[in-house]
Amino acid sequence: MTLAFRNRIDVTLSVADGRITRVEIQPRTRPPVGRLGAGRPVEVLLAALPRLFSLCATAHQVALLTAIEAARGQPAAPLTRHRRIKAVLTERVAELLRGLLLGPLSGDRETLPLAQAIAALQNGFRAEASVSSRAETLSQIKMALEKLGVGSASGIFAPGTPLARLMAALRKAAEDGGWRHMPSAHGALSAADDRAVVTRLMEEGPAFADAPELDGRVPETGVWARQARNAPHAAGAAERLSARIAELTALLRWIEDGETEDATEEDLVAGYALGPGRGAAAVECARGRLHHVVELDALGNIASFDYLAPTEWNFHPRGPVVTCLTGAMLRGAEDRDSVHGMIASFDPCVGFGLTVREMADA
Repeated sequence: MTLAFRNRIDVTLSVADGRITRVEIQPRTRPPVGRLGAGRPVEVLLAALPRLFSLCATAHQVALLTAIEAARGQPAAPLTRHRRIKAVLTERVAELLRGLLLGPLSGDRETLPLAQAIAALQNGFRAEASVSSRAETLSQIKMALEKLGVGSASGIFAPGTPLARLMAALRKAAEDGGWRHMPSAHGALSAADDRAVVTRLMEEGPAFADAPELDGRVPETGVWARQARNAPHAAGAAERLSARIAELTALLRWIEDGETEDATEEDLVAGYALGPGRGAAAVECARGRLHHVVELDALGNIASFDYLAPTEWNFHPRGPVVTCLTGAMLRGAEDRDSVHGMIASFDPCVGFGLTVREMADA
């Protein structure tokens, strides 16, 4: 079977008198995972997830396993849960590293060690890897980040390094008046929203997942949202990049300290029973909060399945990206670069196209 679905987001900006007056988002097409899994054993769907999702595949598998266990009324043992948390956080490190490689530092010659570090992370942190190989992988990652400018002090980048130059450019764009820090009008998605999200996802399926909202609210999810839950503040591209670096370095310290569960945030993996044979799960992956719902038939096979990825919140037609861009200045090439940077700051791993439509001056 050939799967045809559109995996790019198209963003169209209407500009009048040098200011963005309207933002239109044509979302990607979600893979028809529910239709493919219906009537099949759970193992078939679990095996298919890495082929269907190139991003956060481990988080998807953990979410489905947790949802199935909730549907069966058989939660995972503490050791199994800890192993899953460890796998999700290790994947988060890889995705945050990849975000630097594909996003704001794309094309910089200093990123080659980072690309090698990502490959080492994917290979060196498997269950069968030796302690020495894992230590070597960690050292390689830290050396690659040091070359980019990440030092021991949080939020401070070594002068003359790629990250220092990038942060200076992002801050200058904000200070020039074209890109001030844009507040999120919708707040941050959190575990407190899980019950409402999974209940609607179970009841409404794709109709909810394609354009989710909670009582008119379209909250942001992802790295910045995780930090903003504790200290809400407006953030531009520079602050969002700094938040990603801060989370990455914190996760590397967690790995270095022995990967104790106490170091993870609360509700990183959560399961919810929704009735006989029905279960749901939420997983805080690199790109934000991921939700799965599943219903099992009398034989224990998949009767129905659906999911809601972080992208659908951030790139909602009335969501955080739209709120952030509307009203900002767009006067020339530098401002257009700032638009790209701001969109990528929400999710650097998601592909998007940008079209600017000049309107008659107001």
